[in-house]
Amino acid sequence: MLHKRTRRTIALSITAIAVLIAAVATWLIRQRLGHASMATGWTLLASVGLLMLLGLRKKLVMLPILPVRVWTQFHIYTGLFALAIYLMHVPVVIASGFFESTLSLLFLSVAGSGLYGVWISRRGAKRLTAIAGEYRFDRFGWHRRTLADRAAEILTEVGQTGDVPVIAQFYRERLQHYFSTRPSLAYVLVPTSHRKRRLLTELGELDRYFATNVKQAAGRLAALIRTRDDLDYHYATQLRMRMWLAIHIALTVAMLVFIVVHVLMVLRFQGA
Repeated sequence: MLHKRTRRTIALSITAIAVLIAAVATWLIRQRLGHASMATGWTLLASVGLLMLLGLRKKLVMLPILPVRVWTQFHIYTGLFALAIYLMHVPVVIASGFFESTLSLLFLSVAGSGLYGVWISRRGAKRLTAIAGEYRFDRFGWHRRTLADRAAEILTEVGQTGDVPVIAQFYRERLQHYFSTRPSLAYVLVPTSHRKRRLLTELGELDRYFATNVKQAAGRLAALIRTRDDLDYHYATQLRMRMWLAIHIALTVAMLVFIVVHVLMVLRFQGA
């Protein structure tokens, strides 16, 4: 089996050759005073149609027609080809006029969101593999509640052995909210470990005030802080991927509506 980098090089080379052939064909049509925009337009429409079929195939995983990952690669490189054809088709990257400029922006937004999707899918998959834990998206709430309950139980157990106002106050002021609430939007958009490091540092600075049994409880709380941070990173990454997909689909649907109107206008103009 070919190495992943080798397969990627082959796919990029095939895409580049296809783009070169299209560019030469477009140049020849212009040299013969033909309608190059019609040729690139129909090529672009066919590419978009193929992208829709590839996207549909990715959803129909039960069909025994090549693995989904192969269709995903087809989708990516067909998208790159379509972007190149678009640049050949339009006189300027963003056309003038309300309708044309909106269509241009929609197409570029779909292309940009597609490239972002490739990036976040690959980067997210690598990071999630490196971080401990495997979580289903519909179970994140349950996992948060479980960690919050464990943290509360630790404080309850320690509280039964004596007076521990320092760690109890730290829990109420710093940890209770951390364990009981979901990550903020800012964290979802740009997940960092700053909050985890800050809490662990603050907890470590209190160590000199703790008796032996309380130190053990603090160590268990520190482990829960790390687990919660890993959980939040999984949640943020999966949520961003879901948000990207929803936005990409919405932009695609809007673009298809404008493309249909655009094609009808072109056909009507030709008929006139």
